[in-house]
Amino acid sequence: MLGSRADLVVDLTLLTNLSAPLVAAASFRLVRRRRADIHRRMQLALLAVCTLAVVALEVRIRMSGGSGAFLSHGPTAWARTTRAFLGVHITVAVLTYAVWARLAFRSSSRYGKALPGSFSTTHRRTGWLVFAGLCFNAVSACAMYVLAFVA
Repeated sequence: MLGSRADLVVDLTLLTNLSAPLVAAASFRLVRRRRADIHRRMQLALLAVCTLAVVALEVRIRMSGGSGAFLSHGPTAWARTTRAFLGVHITVAVLTYAVWARLAFRSSSRYGKALPGSFSTTHRRTGWLVFAGLCFNAVSACAMYVLAFVA
């Protein structure tokens, strides 16, 4: 689809990772416009789509023989760096999604009761932390894609 050695699942997961910070930023604007209901729905939908994309990618990786099989097509001179970078990418992604899911769960249970309210400051700060994680994931996913499927 994107003209590399990657298959459709990998390409779609990359596009999902790239669009996630943009969609999240758009949902932040809605809160400022007092449209918290739409912000909430957008965030839950985005979390669901991103999670499904990651699960599909993980299944695809396992079916092809693991991350080593995916990375074996990249330049051998970069193999050690690529593997280390993959570890950082996965660590940040897992932490981001875990914090995001916890924030979504906690926020959903408080929606209409404590949002806006005493939980709002925590919600806002954690939301920006998740946004930073999504931005890092978008950049690192691009780098991983280039190292594994383009270079």
